[in-house]
Amino acid sequence: MPTYEWTAANDGYRSPRSPWRRVQIVIGLGVLACLCVFAVRYMTGAPGDGTPVLDATSYKTNVDCQVNTVGSQGTVTINGTITGDASSYSVTVEVLDAASQQRIGGQTFEVRDTTTFGGTTPAQAPIGPAGIECKITKVGAGQ
Repeated sequence: MPTYEWTAANDGYRSPRSPWRRVQIVIGLGVLACLCVFAVRYMTGAPGDGTPVLDATSYKTNVDCQVNTVGSQGTVTINGTITGDASSYSVTVEVLDAASQQRIGGQTFEVRDTTTFGGTTPAQAPIGPAGIECKITKVGAGQ
């Protein structure tokens, strides 16, 4: 009567389980999870850094800025318009150095019962030779 020995040793008939295979699976699942998060953020329109946050109301904006510097002191005059569905808006304007895209100033305006907004805000100087750039970074609609 033959006797059989059963062992878990690597006898060439089956390969041992490699820990590298488990690492590959974990990395693959991590990449898949990241892709899912990015897809959901893209589909829902979730704002990221530097992305304007806009309410669901319809509106149209325009903004213009002028800079005045004396030595290390600077001021920016902001003038803008907004028209749309809401009776009031909160408009945030950022002032950037055009060459470096560094933020040098900004202001939030509460616009009620009018279509214009504006004011003067301090700005970090010196301003680069390319001048400044103004952006509306956030618009919130009131009731």
